[in-house]
This record gives sequence, C-alpha cells and structure tokens, in this order.
Amino acid sequence: MFPPIVHIALETLAFALGGVLYWRSSNASTQPSDRWTRWGILAGAALGAALGSRGLYMLQYWGALTHQPLALWLGGKTIVGGLLGALVGVETAKRALNWTASTGDGFVLPLLAAIIIGRIGCQLSGLSDLTYGNATGLPWGWNYGDGVARHPTSLYEILGVAAIASILHEAHFMTRPGDRFRAFMVGYLAVRFGLEFLKPPFGPAAEGFLAAERWGPLSAIQWACLAGLGYYGRDIHRWAMQGRGRA
Repeated sequence: MFPPIVHIALETLAFALGGVLYWRSSNASTQPSDRWTRWGILAGAALGAALGSRGLYMLQYWGALTHQPLALWLGGKTIVGGLLGALVGVETAKRALNWTASTGDGFVLPLLAAIIIGRIGCQLSGLSDLTYGNATGLPWGWNYGDGVARHPTSLYEILGVAAIASILHEAHFMTRPGDRFRAFMVGYLAVRFGLEFLKPPFGPAAEGFLAAERWGPLSAIQWACLAGLGYYGRDIHRWAMQGRGRA
C-alpha cells in the first residue's frame, strides 16, 4: 500500500479542486452575485460537512470507539455524513442570509470531482482508511495489505459516481433549479446504501482495526442514506411521474 502522505495529498487535492470548481460556477444564475453571501453559503456547507461527517463516523463505529481517546473519536469522517451535514448547513446559511434561490446545482461538479479523487486516495491507503470491503473470491479482489482478497469498494464507488455523472449529463427530467443536485444526492445515497452491504459490519472487520456497528438490520451510514432518500422522496415521485408521462 502507498504511504499515508499519498492519501492526504489526494484528499487535499480533492478539496482544493472542489473549491475552485464551485467558485468558478458561482457566476451561474443560481449562485449569489454578492461575494459575502457566497462565502456565507460556502461556510455553512463546510461547517455542516465537518459536523455531519464526524458525527456519522462516530455512530458507525460507536461500540468500537467506546473507551478510546478523543483523538480517535474525532479522527474519522464519512462522505455520506458530510453531504447530509452540508445540506443542513447550506439551508441554514441561506435562511440566515435571506437567500431563497436554489444553490445546489453549483456544487454538483465540484462534488463529483472531489469524491472521485478522494476515493482514489482511499483505495490506495490500505486497511487504515476503514473503507475496505469484505473478503471475496472474485478475480478482481484487492489485497489491502493483510493478504485477504477484498471487494475494492472505493473503486466500485468511483464507477458509481461516474455513472451518476453520465446520467446527470443526459437526463431530461431535471426541470427545476436544484434538480441536478437533488438527482446527484439521490444517486449517491442509493449507491452508498447498496455498497455498504459489501463492507463491515456485514462481514468481519480486519484484525486490529475498528469494527463498524449495526443499528438493527443496517449500519448507521445506511440509515442516514435512507433518511436522505426520504428527504428527497417528493422529488423522486415527481421525476417518476414525469417519466411516466413521457412513456
């Protein structure tokens, strides 16, 4: 496996590129023209993402983190929690700044690029990133450093995100401002909900690493995915009706 600095470098690149792409898209009609309003919305997204990503990580590994030092509690993060937390942060910032237009579409390209680059770093980081999959006998099983062929779940996620990008490029159902972001969120949450079945706690954790927790039949990340999909339920229904109307 590659040294940790490679993952850190790729993660930093993902954040930097995402920020640049968002700022370049801020001249679009759905973005505030005022610089301070844009900064306020971006700050809301960043704060919400930080709190959500770490909060969901704690729930995902709650049992294993018990009696662990605070640094370990605060040391992990999840993309699902980050996205949902950023959603809450942006909506809160928009209310405070009296901005009523949808701003989500401006985040789609930055998020697509950031997730793909970040997941390359996850795939190369070995077991320590806790994104490894369960053991598999499939020919493309990946050895993360413990001699066990595992599902390369970060690569699966990259393929899933690429498929979402392709659908967003071709889709004709996105008729309202913000629909591109809503469709991205629905697609990503659905991909992650399914992929989580290929990881612990639906298989044993690698020896010496934190074990994910089950909350009933699902993991915390999966419950969060379902909550997010429920939030977009009306949009999913609207798109389904539009598709039926074209049939």
